[in-house]
Amino acid sequence: MKLSSRRQALTFLGASALVTAFPARSQDAARYPERPIRLVIPTSPGGTMDAMARLIAEHLSASWKQPVLVDNRPGGNGAIAYSMVSKGQADGYTVLLSISSLVQTALLSKTPTYSIQEFTPLAVVAMLPNAFAVGKHVPANTVQQFIEWAKSQKRGVDYGTSGPGSSGNIMGGTLAQASGIDLVHIAFKGEAPAIQAVMGGQIAAVFGSTGSLVTQARAGNLKVLAVALPNRLKDYPDVPTFSEAGFPAVNLPGWSMAAVPAATPKPIVDRLSAEITRIVQLPEVSARINSFGFQPEGGTPEAARRFLHEELTRWGAAIKAANITPE
Repeated sequence: MKLSSRRQALTFLGASALVTAFPARSQDAARYPERPIRLVIPTSPGGTMDAMARLIAEHLSASWKQPVLVDNRPGGNGAIAYSMVSKGQADGYTVLLSISSLVQTALLSKTPTYSIQEFTPLAVVAMLPNAFAVGKHVPANTVQQFIEWAKSQKRGVDYGTSGPGSSGNIMGGTLAQASGIDLVHIAFKGEAPAIQAVMGGQIAAVFGSTGSLVTQARAGNLKVLAVALPNRLKDYPDVPTFSEAGFPAVNLPGWSMAAVPAATPKPIVDRLSAEITRIVQLPEVSARINSFGFQPEGGTPEAARRFLHEELTRWGAAIKAANITPE
């Protein structure tokens, strides 16, 4: 009898704990946010991604009357930022603003330090198209002219990117496969030194963010030949897409997605998603995002989850086609 009574008591206590835990969690969600939020991004301060993060943080802070702090965690093609957030508290106070390396790094790492399943997507914030540019010393003003020139180079043609396994690396490999040219990948520690190298004539070409490359092109420092998007960018209508240039397989736009650790309560997920989408779609914010060379988006957690699944498939196929192996 004593054993039976003890089991009944433990069962009751366990059930009571669960009952009291759920209302507490609901109350936390109802009060959210009641302290500062950290917005983690996988890039260095000063770039266009950093500028977009700070723009969103400023509006979130104004709306919710809580500080929103941008935390730059570059390195490892995003792995440092992604690992930190994936292992963080699932309470809505650590939010990731990723780029497409979230998928690429997971696919290309032999020993990944995070998994996609450790995140709950909030919304696709923006499309971040990469552009392809060449130095002024390269005798080409179109992608086709570049291909013809590259075929005449006996030692191959160097192209720079922000690092191994980056969008630019995958796009470069895809362009080489599709066109039959010999492209030699030069991995830099970030986009800025890659752009400096092509402007200085150390390398022939570079894949990088559209905003950064077009800014340099307008200053006469390099030539932008194509952008990776289904349609031309609103603010850069003179730059053709890779599809228009005859290489649809290279049309692999990047993106930025907001996400939180997987166990974050749904009310907090929904509130974050709705507020980030509202901010991104404000006319003044949308205009700023366009000026960075990005395309503002927004949407629901469900739509973001479907998009992420599709991107895993798309980038997985591109990596295979480009013969890029895990490191």
